[in-house]
Amino acid sequence: MFDYFIGRVTKILHQGIVLESNSIGYKIAVARPHQYRVGDQLKIYTEMVFKEEEIYLVGFSSIEERDLYLGLNIVNGIGPKTALKILGECDYKELKQAIEANNIFFLRSIKGIGQRASAQILLDLRGFFDLNQNINVNQYDEVQCALRHLGYRLKEINSVLASINIPDASNEEIIKEALRRLRPYAKHSIK
Repeated sequence: MFDYFIGRVTKILHQGIVLESNSIGYKIAVARPHQYRVGDQLKIYTEMVFKEEEIYLVGFSSIEERDLYLGLNIVNGIGPKTALKILGECDYKELKQAIEANNIFFLRSIKGIGQRASAQILLDLRGFFDLNQNINVNQYDEVQCALRHLGYRLKEINSVLASINIPDASNEEIIKEALRRLRPYAKHSIK
C-alpha cells in the first residue's frame, strides 16, 4: 500500500518511531528504534501488516532489509513480529550472508531462535536470494563434527561457526577458516 515515507522522526517508541510526513504522524514499528534520533530526516521503506486484531506499519532503512523481512515472513512458524525481532538482533546483511552460506550456527546464535526455527529458515529461504539450488543443508553440522573429532570444545566451535558466513564454500574452506579462528583456543581444547 505505502512503499516509503520521507519525513522527520518526532518520537522514539519502545518498538518503533513516529515519523511526521506532510503534517501527519505515522507510527511505524522498526527493528532497532534507538538507532534513530528525534529530528532525523529520513526515507523509510514500509510494509503494512494486516492481522485480525491489528493493522500496523513496519519500517526499514533499505529495500534489501524489507525484502529480507518479507522473506522471513514466508518461513513456516515465523510471523511479522518475530521477523522484525530477528532483524533487531543482528545486521540484516550478516543475516542474509548466513542464509546464503547455510550457516545454522549463526541463526541459532540469534536470541529466541532455536534449532528448529533455524533449520526452517534455511529450508524455506533456500533459493530466495537466487542462490545455487545444490546447497548442502547439513554442511555446518558436518564441519562441526569434523572439528569435534579434532578435539575442539563444542561451545568454542559453535561460537566460531556462527561468525563464518562464506556463501558457496566447501566444507574444507569452512574448516580451514574455523581452524584459523580457533587457534587461540587450541592450548585449552586439544588434549
